[in-house]
Amino acid sequence: MVAAEPNNQSTQHPYRCMLPDGSLVGGSYDNISAVTIACAYFNVVQTMAPDTTGGHIVTVLDDTDTPIAVIGRNPPDAQ
Repeated sequence: MVAAEPNNQSTQHPYRCMLPDGSLVGGSYDNISAVTIACAYFNVVQTMAPDTTGGHIVTVLDDTDTPIAVIGRNPPDAQ
């Protein structure tokens, strides 16, 4: 019996959808799908519990951790 070669291919998606606390809520191999996931997630949580303080912001990051989209309202500046 011949053992199968190990699969060394990464399963991490290059585009990730992150919450402000660092939680990963989704990801994709292309940017438009990742933005769609972020929008869908934002819509669901905003519908369930409306928030205007920025608590539901979803940031889409590329494979270099650069934000490519931010879905939701930024919290107001503290004065």
